[in-house]
Amino acid sequence: MVLLTSLSLIGGVGCKRDLGDCNLDGETEDGQPIDGPAAFDIAYRLTDGLPMYEGQALVQSTCGDGAFCHSPAATGTERIGVPAGLNFDVNLACIDDSLDPSCSQPIASCESGQTSTPYCSRLSRLQSNVNTVNDWAEGMIQEIRAGSMPPGAAGESVRNNTPWIRKSDGSELPSIGTKEAEEIIRNWLACEAPVVARTEIPPSAELELTACASVDDEICIYNGPEGDLPDPAWSDIYWSIMFQSCVICHGPANSNVDQNPDNPIGGAIPGGASPAGLAALNLTGADTTNTASWPSESWSAVVDALAADPGACAGQGTLVIPDDSPGSIMIQKMRGVQTCGDRMPLGGSISESLIQVVEEWIALGAPND
Repeated sequence: MVLLTSLSLIGGVGCKRDLGDCNLDGETEDGQPIDGPAAFDIAYRLTDGLPMYEGQALVQSTCGDGAFCHSPAATGTERIGVPAGLNFDVNLACIDDSLDPSCSQPIASCESGQTSTPYCSRLSRLQSNVNTVNDWAEGMIQEIRAGSMPPGAAGESVRNNTPWIRKSDGSELPSIGTKEAEEIIRNWLACEAPVVARTEIPPSAELELTACASVDDEICIYNGPEGDLPDPAWSDIYWSIMFQSCVICHGPANSNVDQNPDNPIGGAIPGGASPAGLAALNLTGADTTNTASWPSESWSAVVDALAADPGACAGQGTLVIPDDSPGSIMIQKMRGVQTCGDRMPLGGSISESLIQVVEEWIALGAPND
């Protein structure tokens, strides 16, 4: 089980008719200079510094992201018509041991195809999804060029709009649907969709977004810088965490283009990725087309609120218990230590520093501020 590296790419990339030349890192596979986005250009997620290649980040935040459409975890209506098995979720197999103890160093090798550890199981799934991406690469770029993928308003409603920042110049990755984003994805597909498979906390700021040692030829990149932490107030926590990572599943489908200045993200309001998630918890407000009151109105859905039925945690605890972070299901699920249901956000993670901000707010009594 070996994820693609630059060496294997150089030896194996061909030019598919609809994908064009592969720009590995400023040059083609035969060493000729080439302009444009490169397969190994790195971006990092603004909220937690998670690194990915630019094409990987665009496909992940638009197609899979652990929760919708092309994700293995998405089922039924959450797939929005995507056939079972057509999964483009290319999230990292390991992040860091503060979020996932199975990623503690040293990581055991996955040689001989063993998948008994959580890391090896996720690495195997990542490889399978990369293979699927490569099998469908020409179809993907055709659909993107035709404007039919992601699928209109339905695709906009479930897209994760958390900004991704380029390592090269600090600019924000373009939105899917632009010609620039199309070219980034085209080249990434032409280079056989290389993926960052694992990340670690860098021992120093100088090593942020540089290569860390691999275990099984997987690509490892040190975590990037985190954005400014929110204040331990519900309104700041809502916009920094809930709106960006949770409303996708815990909100109704909504294609409204929000002009509300209280929405710091802008663009289409997320939601609709999981009808089951919405039934269990609604993190929006009475007016689904205007986000202004969503923080204050959603507060009562989490503070002193019993886990809802339907839902895997029904009758098993309270989402947020003021002054009791360890006993709050929300904190348990963010840390992946829950006794019911799945880790949240589904298929993703919240950084330890952000979790600590939520804990500080809970310690203050979890006010609606």
